[in-house]
Amino acid sequence: MRKNMFVNVIIKKAFGVYLICFFVILALMLFRPYTSHASYVDTNLNTFVHDSDPTPEGIIGQDMQLTVRIGYNGVNGLYNPNTSEINNVRVRLSQDQNLVNTNGIVPSANRSNPYDSDDEASESEAYNEGYQAGASRAYNASLGLTYPVDGGKYPIEINASTMTQEQKLGTLKKGEYKEITFNVHIRSDIEAGYYAVPVSVFYDVPYNSSGSYGSLNRAEFINISVVESGTVNNPATTEKESAFVVGEGQTTPAASYPDQMDYSVDFRNQTRRTLYDVKVHMNSTLDEDAEMQNTAYSKSIATKQFPFEISQSNYDQTFDTVEPDEIISPSYSMGIKRNTASGYYPISYTVTYKSTPDATLQSKEKHTFYVNINNPAMNDTEPDSTREFNANDRTKARLVVGSYHTEPENVYAGQAFKLFLEIKNASADINASNILLTVDSEKVDNSNVFSTENGTNSTVINALNAGESKEVSWTMIASAGVNPRSYALTINEKYDSPEFKNAEEKVTLDVVVKQVARLSCTGYDIMPGSVSVGNESNIMFNINNTGKVILYNVTVDFAADSIQNTNAYVGNIKPGESGTVDAMVTGIAPTTDDGTINVTITYEDINGEESTQQETINLFVTEDLGEDFNMEDMDTDVTESSGVKNIVPAGIIAVLLSAVAGIVFIRKRKKSKEQDIDETI
Repeated sequence: MRKNMFVNVIIKKAFGVYLICFFVILALMLFRPYTSHASYVDTNLNTFVHDSDPTPEGIIGQDMQLTVRIGYNGVNGLYNPNTSEINNVRVRLSQDQNLVNTNGIVPSANRSNPYDSDDEASESEAYNEGYQAGASRAYNASLGLTYPVDGGKYPIEINASTMTQEQKLGTLKKGEYKEITFNVHIRSDIEAGYYAVPVSVFYDVPYNSSGSYGSLNRAEFINISVVESGTVNNPATTEKESAFVVGEGQTTPAASYPDQMDYSVDFRNQTRRTLYDVKVHMNSTLDEDAEMQNTAYSKSIATKQFPFEISQSNYDQTFDTVEPDEIISPSYSMGIKRNTASGYYPISYTVTYKSTPDATLQSKEKHTFYVNINNPAMNDTEPDSTREFNANDRTKARLVVGSYHTEPENVYAGQAFKLFLEIKNASADINASNILLTVDSEKVDNSNVFSTENGTNSTVINALNAGESKEVSWTMIASAGVNPRSYALTINEKYDSPEFKNAEEKVTLDVVVKQVARLSCTGYDIMPGSVSVGNESNIMFNINNTGKVILYNVTVDFAADSIQNTNAYVGNIKPGESGTVDAMVTGIAPTTDDGTINVTITYEDINGEESTQQETINLFVTEDLGEDFNMEDMDTDVTESSGVKNIVPAGIIAVLLSAVAGIVFIRKRKKSKEQDIDETI
């Protein structure tokens, strides 16, 4: 008995310890710091959403264009509609995990298996395995257990402009694929790696006997690669090893005009897998960043563009399969253009292929192969090195300023602004490279009117093809002490052309600099400082132009509840000079505040644009005393009817005396002005 009790105690204590450990572990799991890791999904389970090739790549904290292919083939994926087309197809980015399995329904495991013969046993097993994995994933997602898919952080900044992007594709037929692009911004607080991004597809399925029809939507995932800044040269795509090596062991094909050039290009499959539906496309223009290499001094009429006559709509050649290390050799017979310059020409080829026979996505890569063309009719005699150099013997690109503007639009002295220039290569067929642009300012009193904010007045453009334009900019400051007018900015150009190295040109711009108008008011004279209703006060003061621009059509307005609104015209005031304001203000109501009169000074600039400045003065308006008022009666006022003698307060007497004195002063002043006018006449 005692033994059993001892055992029970031990069991209870052990169970208590177990419960404590359980809750401790549970607490650690629930409240442990969350660390987000990159995620990656198997997009072969998708029905509608397909990755582009190569994997889209973005840089942490930067913008990227996310390209997605949309379509279905009725075989691959979990949710193939039982119809030959779907309608009203709309695609959006999604951050809603509930859309992974829209209706919260686990896909049926009884879905028909297309691989049901004995010969397809391995395919059937793989199909079932993939389908069940997809069903499990969708079920877990519907419960909110995974997002996105394996717990990775959502890599894209979520804002109104990102999540409201919607691509409308209309009707999409089975086997048809369309490519769409979303403009997104990669978050700054994530680590480099692969991330799964959910994409929502909304579509309408026409009525069919399967019962799955109407307006439906699915969310599927694509993968993107996020890298640290500076790890790739091109932030839009990932550099990957090409599937083909071009021109191994081949000598450069050569031909002379007017003969045909018959040649072939070797492409070797350097991968360890078979490639399918390989298409080799010859591009009929030279790449923008590629130039021919002269082998002779060319005449000015010679062209250095694509050297062959184009007699076919395309020169595509297709190969069903290319085995590992197999070499394919598309052949060409091309006529040489009559005015082609002698030299080596980089002919570019675009190769597309599929990694599997039934793949819906094609991989694409570009290659360059050189050909050598000799055209004696377009060769010029090499200039004699002993004679005087003449720049007109060689052709060069012509660089011009297509347009320019400043931000802000108005440039003010002493303030920073940004100058934007559109540099254009106005040549019809001559490229420019190694372009150095230096900006020089007009000087006033041996000082630059404009200076760059960081002290650097030069910038470089690597290349400008014929007809191409690029924008450059400088942040500048206009000198504070200059007069308002336009000043010259000179753009010095130094660049290379295929036949002309270190060419130099100059372009001059005019930038208007404005000055901020400045004024001050001094010498206020208000007489009298207090008037009764119906009487006037004379207000005089000076407006001083302390800036560098003329103040045009200066007017002054006086406004308050106690006075009649009055204005005075001053006229134009030159820099460093003053204008005098002389106005009579009439009281219309007793002052109920501190006697503040609002003074508004209005002036115009040279373009007629108005500006104002506010000032204030003080003037008190008292009750009207009436014409019968007698100064001698101000000392005392005896009310005989009551027999009581009322003494008028001394303060009121003082105010009234001031008002009367003001009236007398104003009348004398008016009379004096009238006499001055009569004498002048």
